[in-house]
Amino acid sequence: MPESHLVFESSGEWYAVPAVRASEIVTFPELTRVPASKPHVLGVFAHRGEVIPVVALSTLRTGAEAPAPRRGVVLRADRGVCAVPAERVQGVMDLDEPGPRLGAVGFLAVLRGPVQAREHKAAVIDLEAMLAFLSR
Repeated sequence: MPESHLVFESSGEWYAVPAVRASEIVTFPELTRVPASKPHVLGVFAHRGEVIPVVALSTLRTGAEAPAPRRGVVLRADRGVCAVPAERVQGVMDLDEPGPRLGAVGFLAVLRGPVQAREHKAAVIDLEAMLAFLSR
């Protein structure tokens, strides 16, 4: 059964998250670097009384350094909150059930799919699994 997802592009890759997990789209202020943080943590910013970490999906996926983002999506799950860079947002759309996980270990294990999102194929982020992976 189709479920509503927010579909967005981050560093040339398309992703989807359940729409109920996408809190809002934001323009990032200057991010505050966190000493001794992992390379995928681009920094943190204060938003509506919370300090939110910004996580580079491209660094998690490829290990490459990510540029400073301008916009992103705030994602909320039972386990916590984070934001991810988003250069383009395609919008909220009903997507079919994603395929199997894209990998058995690492960041690919938190992605499923791909799913067809209009003209793009998107990997669906399992947000709870991603936050668990990031907390290791």
